[in-house]
Amino acid sequence: MKKGKIFIYFGIVIGIAIFLFLALKIFEIEYFNEKYYKVPDLKSYTYDEAEKIVDKTDLNIKKIGKEFSSYPIGQIFLQDPEPGTIVKRGRNIRVWISQGTELVDMPNLTGMNFLDAKILAEEKGMKIDKVITVKGTGKYNEVMATDPATNTLMSKGESISFLVNGLENVVTVKVPDVIGLSLEEGQENLLKNSLIVGNVEYSEVPGIAPGIIIKTSENAGKKVAAGSTINVTVSQ
Repeated sequence: MKKGKIFIYFGIVIGIAIFLFLALKIFEIEYFNEKYYKVPDLKSYTYDEAEKIVDKTDLNIKKIGKEFSSYPIGQIFLQDPEPGTIVKRGRNIRVWISQGTELVDMPNLTGMNFLDAKILAEEKGMKIDKVITVKGTGKYNEVMATDPATNTLMSKGESISFLVNGLENVVTVKVPDVIGLSLEEGQENLLKNSLIVGNVEYSEVPGIAPGIIIKTSENAGKKVAAGSTINVTVSQ
């Protein structure tokens, strides 16, 4: 009889414990749903899109400002609190809008000592890519040209290549075919191939628009020393 009472008592205790546990869980679920929210991930959305997402909750969204970032222009790139954070109802989610990648003006590094030019380029946020050494007529270790060229708008983190005056020719390149291109396009194409535009002459050619390269001092495909100058004739 005593054993039976003990089992009954034990069963009642277990039943009460289970009831309390379930009641607590139900309370937590209801309380969580009414009082707390998991912060949604708003990054990569525009502010208008993010507002629609937040409208489905009892949270608020607040635009703090705009800054440069790796995200496209107009997208949210930073938020506080971070996605997945548990917060109370009514909490503000502060967001920052991307202005896109910051652009910098390519400084004029031509004529500078390479080491000084390298430091300046890195201070501008540029990465050093190729450094081609050729035999030139200027000072030793002097920058003869850069790619991209001076005054080109670049994104921070982009790469820059140097053509530097050294003691001997260490690289030969093929002359690209620039006939038919505009002078500006031809200069860019030659520079990418470690060559420099030399003298520019103008000539009238019937049927050809002005500003087009019609002749070069070296034929396309010929191997020349990197850093060589290529004279061009342009339609007038």
